[in-house]
Amino acid sequence: MTKLLKTVADSKPLLIAAGLTEVISVGVMIRRIGYLKSTFGGGNPPDLWFGIPEEKLYNYLDVIGNGGRVAYRKMNSWDFFPYMPAYMIFYGALLLIQCRSAHASDISWLFLIAMIGDIIETGTFNFAANQFPLHIGSTIVRVASIANELKW
Repeated sequence: MTKLLKTVADSKPLLIAAGLTEVISVGVMIRRIGYLKSTFGGGNPPDLWFGIPEEKLYNYLDVIGNGGRVAYRKMNSWDFFPYMPAYMIFYGALLLIQCRSAHASDISWLFLIAMIGDIIETGTFNFAANQFPLHIGSTIVRVASIANELKW
């Protein structure tokens, strides 16, 4: 992963492409979240919370209804790709550039850790939405909540 970040950080065209991909990805995510909120209610999706109480997750999935859960899973598909890799590559490369200019240790791998937390969180909440009204295990939701906090 560090080789990828070094390659992007060392190439202005690749860095610009990564930045544009991130901007487009964020734009699509904002539109999908807006659609989810305006069409199905429920407020921000769990991905935007900091820490996820189990009862709040299931209340959200109930409030948005079946159509909202379908829309939420579609939003999660975009979250997995290209959104997560886009932010990890772009911000990781920018952090690497800053570490180099400050003559500091390379900590660009922190964005990989954030992405791993995001994958665990998004995958778990996607599974919970798919299984609803059945509940997945409390421990699984707690692990996803910790992953959510790690990503932020």
